[in-house]
Amino acid sequence: MEKAKSHEADELFETNDGSVNSFEKMNNSIKYNPLFHRIIYLANVVIALIVYLAKLSNSSKDPKLNALQVFIILTVFFVIDILLYKVDYFISPKFFLGFRIIEIAVFEVIVALIPNLMIIMVTLCILITIFSIEFLLYNTDFVKDEIFIRRIIIIVIYVASTITGIKFRTETEMICFFLTQTVMLFAAYTIVDMVISINEKNENKIFKLTLEVTDIQDANEKLIEYQEKIESTNEQINYQRIEMQRTNKELAQVNKETEAQTKVMSFMASTFDISKCIDVLTESIMETKVPKLCAIYTVPDEYINKRGNFTIKTNYTSVERRLRKDIESIYQDFKSSAHESKIYTETELNRFKFIGEANINAVAILPLIEGKDLYGIMLVASDLPHFFEKGLNYYEASVAEFNISVKNSKLYLMMQDMAHKDGLTGINNRMYFMQLFDAAVKKTKRKKSSLSVALYDIDKFKTVNDTYGHLAGDAVIKTVATIGNRYAEENGGFVGRYGGEEFLIVLPDKSEKEALPILEAMHEEIKNTVVKHEEDVIKVNVCIGLTSYPNICIDPNMLINRADMAMYYGKEHGRGRLVVDDLDLIKE
Repeated sequence: MEKAKSHEADELFETNDGSVNSFEKMNNSIKYNPLFHRIIYLANVVIALIVYLAKLSNSSKDPKLNALQVFIILTVFFVIDILLYKVDYFISPKFFLGFRIIEIAVFEVIVALIPNLMIIMVTLCILITIFSIEFLLYNTDFVKDEIFIRRIIIIVIYVASTITGIKFRTETEMICFFLTQTVMLFAAYTIVDMVISINEKNENKIFKLTLEVTDIQDANEKLIEYQEKIESTNEQINYQRIEMQRTNKELAQVNKETEAQTKVMSFMASTFDISKCIDVLTESIMETKVPKLCAIYTVPDEYINKRGNFTIKTNYTSVERRLRKDIESIYQDFKSSAHESKIYTETELNRFKFIGEANINAVAILPLIEGKDLYGIMLVASDLPHFFEKGLNYYEASVAEFNISVKNSKLYLMMQDMAHKDGLTGINNRMYFMQLFDAAVKKTKRKKSSLSVALYDIDKFKTVNDTYGHLAGDAVIKTVATIGNRYAEENGGFVGRYGGEEFLIVLPDKSEKEALPILEAMHEEIKNTVVKHEEDVIKVNVCIGLTSYPNICIDPNMLINRADMAMYYGKEHGRGRLVVDDLDLIKE
């Protein structure tokens, strides 16, 4: 029962991880202490040696053992004890107890056989008492049945030693020896009983503490369970918070993109300037999506313009320079594909020379399409490999709005062009030409620059109509108008049909000296041009009057009149001439 109870207490002290808690177990508390044993041994050996050397004796009887023999026996056991400990002999409780009972028995025999060596007998009795206590308690777990059996063994040894020792002692020594043995046995048993009693009290105390610890552990387990629930709830709350933050971030981005698209759409709806629309769109994409590069390229001859458009936003100066060179070839390569948006990453980026050493890891190209015709591309690039992992919806929506803007601008410009152009020649009509001329005059005054104006008229045009018919005359007018329009556009100017066969050409920022070679080349080309109408071949010539502000005409509003006067001066002096105005209208 005691053993079972003890093991039960042991189990109660085991924590969940298998370790013993802070309450120390009393079981197996009597252990072999080599230092203590060697001190006791050494004390007995030294005393035996001293007795031998001093030849101390208190009895007339001759002992069976003298001090030297006792010294030798103790020394031998001392050495054996040390050696057995060194070779781990005492690891086995049975071997340890066996050697200890042999020691007790031998030392009891020594005590019985040395009646006249009182000092050695006393020290040996102390050693025997200590060994007896150790023998009674060692590795017993304080199980009373085991201790009882060992008590019997000790009693047998003590009785045998006492009986043997009485034979070698006087009556007085015999009584002392008997009392010494009795006291020694009583002391050993008393100490053992005290230790057992203390152990039982400690076990009871530990048992009560264990119950309290168990209650505390139960409470702790409940607290831990409650804490785990709280932590689980907190984790869910944190996860939901993170999800909400992510959702809010995505919503904020969506709102930002929507707001940006709304602004771009509003701007596109307010203007027909496609170049400005492209600039606003690329700037909006850079601010909203934050790529490393955004570019839009449109081919020439779109939305009634002669030149194409290429706008790029980036901080990579070297990339911008290379892309301007490569954009046409990139467009042509893309044009040969299926005209679908395409994302390029990893090894696919090798096809783009403009990247160079720049840290660009993703490129997207989107088509600009009107109807079924591809008229340009949008190119977006980033240093993030997964920049387009959510797709191209935002960019495609932006492109769609841009396509609508281009279409509307094109329709508007076509209607405006019809209102501004002469129906026969396709150049500016007189009304629109005068608007352009007034704007050019204001700009010239503001910039304080030059403005040259030339008026030219087809020589003997009435004869052409009378000889070849009005259709032939129309062909001549269109030919002269086309040549004049080409020279005006090539030199940054504009041309208009001023009358039936009269045309005006304006060259901003050109003095009369700069304008004269241009008009001479135009005049020479017109003179060398023949108009074929049906089977007729018609030669054409014109008379041109040139004036300029401010070197010749100080009032820009009088430029057309002065050019007209210079032209009529040429007609009056032989036709087919280029006359440069001067103050007296006499210089050719």
